[in-house]
Amino acid sequence: GKYISSFVGFAPVENPAVLVLVLVENPRGAYYGGVVAAPAFREITRRALWHLKVPPSAQPSSLVAK
Repeated sequence: GKYISSFVGFAPVENPAVLVLVLVENPRGAYYGGVVAAPAFREITRRALWHLKVPPSAQPSSLVAK
């Protein structure tokens, strides 16, 4: 009955500057990584790219997470 939810990704797609792994021990409610860990990935990655001064890129809509 215990879970570890995870999500890993990199950004930006064209020229990766960061690789982020998010692990959540014993998530409450949902336990799928895309539901539990992905929102944290998005915020951590956004802040890391800002801190590194990586400019936003134009991406096809098929690559942008919704």
